[in-house]
Amino acid sequence: MLNRLSMLLAAGLLINAPLAFAESKMKLDTDGDGKVSYEEYRASKEKAHERQFKKMDTDGDGFIDASEKQAQKDKMRTMREKRKQNTE
Repeated sequence: MLNRLSMLLAAGLLINAPLAFAESKMKLDTDGDGKVSYEEYRASKEKAHERQFKKMDTDGDGFIDASEKQAQKDKMRTMREKRKQNTE
């Protein structure tokens, strides 16, 4: 019973995955023309990079120094370890 339920769930995810992906990409369509231009795509990546930079630049001086870089590495290592513990 559990195996069949797992198969049905997996099939549902596979069917819906392309739709979810398409919907997430259409959020990039900032001018609402139903298409994502290279400029819209590039702008979204720039915003994501800016957000990541600001998270890493904890003192807000516009630079990421060695201690901020190490803090980010430590944070990522901790997150990976927690994820690994949750899967065990």
